[in-house]
Amino acid sequence: MSKQPSELIHAMVLRELQDGIVRDGLWAQAMIESGSNTAMTQAVYIRLRAASMQDEAKNLLLKQIQTGIKQDNVKPKDFLSALDLKKK
Repeated sequence: MSKQPSELIHAMVLRELQDGIVRDGLWAQAMIESGSNTAMTQAVYIRLRAASMQDEAKNLLLKQIQTGIKQDNVKPKDFLSALDLKKK
C-alpha cells in the first residue's frame, strides 16, 4: 500500500464497528496477528479494514474512470466523422 488510509476511512471503519458490521475474514486475521488479545484484535482489525477499504475505493475509482473513457469513445448514432462524409 502506497499511502496510509485517511482519517475519513478510519472513521468509516469505526462506524462499521459501532454498527456491528465486521468482515469475518479480516477479524480472523486480526485475531491471529494479535494472539487473540481482544483490545489488540480490534486495533489490528481497524488497520486491516482501513487498508481494505482504501483499496476498494481506489479500485472503484479506477473502474469509474475506465467506464468514462469507454463511454467517451462511443460515437453517438447521429455522429458523422470526416471519414463518413468522404464515403458518401
